[in-house]
Amino acid sequence: MTIGLEERLQAASARHTNYPDDLAIVHEVCEILIALKREDELLPWTERALAVRPHQANFLAMRATALNLLGQHAKAAHTWEHDLSIPGEPALYRVRLGYSLMMANNLTRAIALLDEARRMAELSNIQIRATAEHLLGEAMLKAGDPRGFAHWLMRNESGDAGNYCPIGVPQWSGDSDLRGQRVLITHQLGFGDNFLLAACVADWQAAGAKVMITCDPQIHALMQASLPGCEVVSTERPLRLRAALPDAVQARVEAFAPHLHATLLHLPLLKAGQVVSGYRFQAYMRAPRAKQRIAKKWVRQQRLQHPGKRLVGLFWDCYQRHLPELGSIVRCLAKRRSLPVKAVDRIVTDPAVAEHVHFVNLHHPAVEAAAGIPAGNVSRYLPGIYHFDDTAACIGELDAVLAVDSGVANLAAMMGKPTCVPVNTASEWRWGVLGGTTQWIEGVKVLRQTREGNWDSVVQDAATWLICTSLDRT
Repeated sequence: MTIGLEERLQAASARHTNYPDDLAIVHEVCEILIALKREDELLPWTERALAVRPHQANFLAMRATALNLLGQHAKAAHTWEHDLSIPGEPALYRVRLGYSLMMANNLTRAIALLDEARRMAELSNIQIRATAEHLLGEAMLKAGDPRGFAHWLMRNESGDAGNYCPIGVPQWSGDSDLRGQRVLITHQLGFGDNFLLAACVADWQAAGAKVMITCDPQIHALMQASLPGCEVVSTERPLRLRAALPDAVQARVEAFAPHLHATLLHLPLLKAGQVVSGYRFQAYMRAPRAKQRIAKKWVRQQRLQHPGKRLVGLFWDCYQRHLPELGSIVRCLAKRRSLPVKAVDRIVTDPAVAEHVHFVNLHHPAVEAAAGIPAGNVSRYLPGIYHFDDTAACIGELDAVLAVDSGVANLAAMMGKPTCVPVNTASEWRWGVLGGTTQWIEGVKVLRQTREGNWDSVVQDAATWLICTSLDRT
């Protein structure tokens, strides 16, 4: 099917060369790009169409979509806001504009619009209401308001991520007294979300709950080591809303006999959702002891080979950007979060940095070909990184970690390791929007792009951070 679409795309592009003002041809090209999950390539085609017919509603909407995918959120917001010929019901319009404003870090306006949208759609469109409310929560969290977790919970209904719904287990309704309660917590979202939000399991245990928690197979050993007193169950991530538990997991759940069920998104609500400010996710993660011993031996050798230098873990490439089958949203977000290997080269080979620091590659070896190999001053972790417990074991013996917004950055931060996170202009809620820190996690240095796609200032700031932290420890 993809081959056929590619042939149609080439043919339509060729026809456009001969008939540049034929908007039917441009529309066909755009439809094919959407079918190929390449919406980020819509921008030049929509601008060609709008040059011919400036207020064509469908091309304006596609232009705004492409701008968001490319990280040009302020331009996307301007498109939604200033061309009222774009059709759509009022609540959906506010969701679209609110999302673009949130990603452009205009949080005050975004919060007001998304709140208005959820109220407008409360009775008329359940799906739009769920999306508006979960984005409202995300905008509030990005602004540093923990009360956003209560709204972000609506992500369980908005359809942008899967979740599990165990049969016959009532969902937690907010009771803070969990003494004697057995609680099943089911996972969802990405590895970074699991690492961050599972920090709240300690709150549930402190409230008296006995916990069983599910997780992805790739992090099972790590979560077992990090969550003492919990029964940790390995199972695949849910891909649709209210999915049934796999039979093998269901049998273990029945043996556990939970009184209550909570999803990953419920976890912060026990404490963080009850305060206006000041909540922080506390470090709790650690590698299994056997993996710690292996890492300790290898890192000891590295210190002998690089005497006097700090060893810093390095992670720069989000592999999802290389997987077009995941769709344009996932792929483009991953691309925008990733540091180009040429930018990495400028950091690791900077003479002042190299004098004080040697780096350790924290990538899975299977993705190195796609990520690229830095020019020098970087060693592979030779015991091998195959699962996240290997990554954690290596991080545990290093002095610091420099990692883009990823599961690795969340892991390092939740291990309490000094962590530096380069982020794009939109950032992600847990890294905040201003300054060099985040209120959500202690000990994290955040380096922010000043212009979307331009990492120059971040490279300079990373070098400064590496040198200063090295000198502080000497």
